[in-house]
Amino acid sequence: MSRFLPPRHPRTRLAVGSALLAITALCLGGQTGAAAASDEAAATIAACPAPDARQSVVFLDLDSGVANSTLRSGCTINDVIDDERTWPTHGAFVAHVRSVTTELVATGEVTQADASRLQSAAARSQVGKVEGYDWLFDGSAGSFADWAYAGDGGFDLMPDGTIRSRAGAGGGFGTLWYPGKEFGDFSLRLQFRDDAPGAARGNSGVQVRFPELWGPVEGCPTTFNGSETGNLSWIAVNCGHEIQVNDSPEGGGNDPRKTGSIYGFADLNLAQARPTPKGTWNDLEIRVVGQHYTVIRNGVVINEFENLPGLPFPGRPNDPDSSSRGLTGHVGVQAHGSAPDVVSYRNIRIRELS
Repeated sequence: MSRFLPPRHPRTRLAVGSALLAITALCLGGQTGAAAASDEAAATIAACPAPDARQSVVFLDLDSGVANSTLRSGCTINDVIDDERTWPTHGAFVAHVRSVTTELVATGEVTQADASRLQSAAARSQVGKVEGYDWLFDGSAGSFADWAYAGDGGFDLMPDGTIRSRAGAGGGFGTLWYPGKEFGDFSLRLQFRDDAPGAARGNSGVQVRFPELWGPVEGCPTTFNGSETGNLSWIAVNCGHEIQVNDSPEGGGNDPRKTGSIYGFADLNLAQARPTPKGTWNDLEIRVVGQHYTVIRNGVVINEFENLPGLPFPGRPNDPDSSSRGLTGHVGVQAHGSAPDVVSYRNIRIRELS
């Protein structure tokens, strides 16, 4: 991928509002009647190929306490209430929630009590008072072209609007990264799916707060425990943090650092990672404020880490310690180094918190 980027396209949720409204209408029922049933089912699959997996309905940082129920369409309540776009006013969002919940009560999919709780939570939320999320990857070819790649292997844009990792012919890993902007404090949200072949499980990761990967960076070596690799993606490892994606079984030569680990610095075992079966879409949120990292999988906080200075990387004393991880940087996703490491991503978006 060329390092010379095309002009940026605005990708806030506001920019795709009409499409979202269409999906909302579909998930709330869309066509009616037996003749439309098969068309509606097919369209729903397209609208919600990866229904929101969080356990409760959330409006930005406010948990409503209402269960994120699956609707008859296959979408969930979180899918049909858009809390992530930048609304023109707080009142406009509250009116949106009132409209959606009124329809869900009419179809018998939400009780009046839960609708009232959702409307109350919307009124207490910050949606419409603060900036929403911006799209970094929205499934389009134009969006994918805004990213760059460093290292071995790569990512392919699939017909369904997902991106899928692949290992290089000779092994080794690489990083698909977003060069358009460095981020400080942020909430990064995406969905991932383990698509490893056969009985294998895939290994990947989300990399954050690392320097640009166009070439060598002073103070950020391309080394593994002091040995030169010649692979620019090691800059992201040595001067950024990787949030692991790996639901492989314990033992048997598998990487012991499981999904949600802040790789090498705050590692999780498989039970702590709350694994899901292969082929399941998962919601992942990574929140970074100052030097505090929070990892949220499917709505549950599974890891927190304070990046204190001077922490060594276990087993790699010749590589930079935690002090090399700064307060700003780029974000990206990793293609790991062996053939079974096939992981897909979709809906990558970010909200700046400072």
